[in-house]
Amino acid sequence: MSTTSFGMALAPGFSRPQKAVLVFLGWTFIGLLMAVPHVLVGFDWPNVINKLIEYWAWALLTPAFLYVDRKLTRYDGKPLVRVGIFLLLSAPFSLLHVYVTAILLYPDPQIWWNPLRTPEFVTYYFLGGWLMSFAIIGMLEALRYYRSSLAGQMALERVEKRLLESHLNTLRMQLEPHFLFNALNAISSEVTSNPELARDMIEDLGALLRLSLDYKDNQEIPLSQELILLEHYLAIQRVRFGDRIRTEIEVESDLMNAQVPCMLLQPIVENAIRHGLGKRMLGGSVMISAARTDGCLELRVVDDGVGLARGCDVEAAKGLGVRTTRERLTGLYPEIANPFDIKSRAEGGVEVTMRVPLRFSGA
Repeated sequence: MSTTSFGMALAPGFSRPQKAVLVFLGWTFIGLLMAVPHVLVGFDWPNVINKLIEYWAWALLTPAFLYVDRKLTRYDGKPLVRVGIFLLLSAPFSLLHVYVTAILLYPDPQIWWNPLRTPEFVTYYFLGGWLMSFAIIGMLEALRYYRSSLAGQMALERVEKRLLESHLNTLRMQLEPHFLFNALNAISSEVTSNPELARDMIEDLGALLRLSLDYKDNQEIPLSQELILLEHYLAIQRVRFGDRIRTEIEVESDLMNAQVPCMLLQPIVENAIRHGLGKRMLGGSVMISAARTDGCLELRVVDDGVGLARGCDVEAAKGLGVRTTRERLTGLYPEIANPFDIKSRAEGGVEVTMRVPLRFSGA
């Protein structure tokens, strides 16, 4: 990675001329700071001008430092070699600075300590310039280290993001065969006794699988599309259970475009039907709702089935649907403290609450 200038590194949105001006203004600012003592003692203008020109000379030499810095990129990862080469070059750079400063100061005869007028001051200017060259080398190396560290951090974040996406995709791949197996199992039980009913179930399953393939590359989809996916699943269950299963969906129209993870509701509703309502002779009902809560979209799946087993540790629940949904929400939305909650209801059944950031498609 090459360093083109302090201004270029610190102001990446500026053009080259603008960055050059920033470098010039930076050295001017340093010159003014160094001239402050001469201002406080009664505006000693020759010394003020001397300090400004001295640091403007560094502005003129900055491209030379940066050229060397670019040439030394081959030694990235070997800071001692880079610093050693810079130190060897610091003496000629300092000597060059002495004479650039002297030439710029020469038109002003009031500055009698100009090295071209008074050679004894060559050493004075040289030693001051040598110390400044060390400071420039230190700033270049610090800037290089900062940019290298920043690039490494960004690369690490990209790797972490890819790992997270891979994990989330794995969770989805676990859910889909799990759902497909359960759906085919339900259909197989009807093939012999009621082939027409089984055919209807296969059509809904096909529609659901087509939609899931359409969204296979999307981590999030609009809530309206998620509800369409859920409706195809519910159609299969209604064919199978008839009037024993009742469903209700309560979602305000302005939330239909809210973004939610794809196939978020289906495994939770499937759990409610299979483990809660399917075990009751009279069946029961499932209600799916969505509402705004503290800047989040809160989704609830509530059933009036048999509820959780007594003493069940919901945090350690091993069911695939519950586990993968909790892991997906935690991975996708680490900024939400408690994105998934499951509990028994006092009046019977289970209530599952899921929270996702409230954002809309196309926003």
